[in-house]
Amino acid sequence: MYKRRIPVITESDKELPYYLVDVGSNWNQEHIVRPNGYLYQWIQCVQGEGELLTEGKTFRVKEGTAMLLFKGVPHEYYAVSPSWIVDWVVFDGHQVESFLKQTAGIHTNGVFYVSRPDLFASKIQSLFDIEQLNGTLTSLQGSSVIYSLLTDIVQYTSMSPNNSANSLNFKLKPLFDYIERNFNKPLTLEDMAEITGVTPQHLCTVFKKTTNIRIFQYINSVRIKKSKELLLQNPHMQIKEIAALAGFEDANYFCSVFKKFEQLSPNQFRKIHY
Repeated sequence: MYKRRIPVITESDKELPYYLVDVGSNWNQEHIVRPNGYLYQWIQCVQGEGELLTEGKTFRVKEGTAMLLFKGVPHEYYAVSPSWIVDWVVFDGHQVESFLKQTAGIHTNGVFYVSRPDLFASKIQSLFDIEQLNGTLTSLQGSSVIYSLLTDIVQYTSMSPNNSANSLNFKLKPLFDYIERNFNKPLTLEDMAEITGVTPQHLCTVFKKTTNIRIFQYINSVRIKKSKELLLQNPHMQIKEIAALAGFEDANYFCSVFKKFEQLSPNQFRKIHY
């Protein structure tokens, strides 16, 4: 049985970073044409198939996929099977665009493979449950669920099958373990590529997609974490010794990287804690 909920939206709600506008479940999707676009939408296929037309491209939307629509971007979508059942969320907020573009790396409308559709279904059910309460904290609770849904998009969706950040993270786990064990030694791209069984170039691409940072930036972050532990555990040890133990061959470079990460020099960091 289909259901839909349209919440009351106040001016203060519109000041939230994320807020709910509309939510539906088990909806038999009708033909929609929006030449001027609409708000942000997440529309997940439950059964049947449909097509999305946007920015001169046609996408097929079937079970295991969902479409993400950006605010103000023209689009049209319709069923191509006798019925097209979907779950959907319409949302907005002043942080949505920056989250999608900067954190998720998504810049416009598209269709995504969903590795954990059950998680999205549970988020949609949570929005229904919250809206039924009609309490003073409803908007804040709904905002939290929208944010959680957006983080699920980052982790459990991708433009191609079995390529979500969560899946890639699982594939990279041996590499994360290797870096953790060998942070204080020279780490070459060739050795790390061999650990993961891919070419160095492909490793760089996959790592950036999974973590949103370059591989050697990640290695430096691990080394800085270890150096902070060493600074606190060994208050009288010289900085050049800390640098070497943390995997930095040059003490000046270590200090430069440390300050970039912490906004403090290693000595300033140590003084704050002692």
